Amino acid sequence: MGARVARKITATALRGNLKRSLQAAKGKDVVLIENRRQPSKYLVDKIYFDELMRERETIAATLEILADQELAARLMGLAKTIDDDVKKDRLLTLEEVFSR
Repeated sequence: MGARVARKITATALRGNLKRSLQAAKGKDVVLIENRRQPSKYLVDKIYFDELMRERETIAATLEILADQELAARLMGLAKTIDDDVKKDRLLTLEEVFSR
């Protein structure tokens, strides 16, 4: 999932080279914008940024579940039996669950 700095540019140079910088920020390639008056910033492709945000939300949800010790223990218990349940056809399809 690691990003790669495809280009480094100063904030001043960015103003004159915006199109080129926007083209360089594609996929996991990011542009590092440096400015001596402010902390550096990244110019990032929207699709890549959205992917990072989804992954962050997934990780946060996982941590929330793991923080609930009772729920985590219950899920770990279910995980131990899931293979056997599948083999013995003891699981319901979504259609079966919601048609009741």
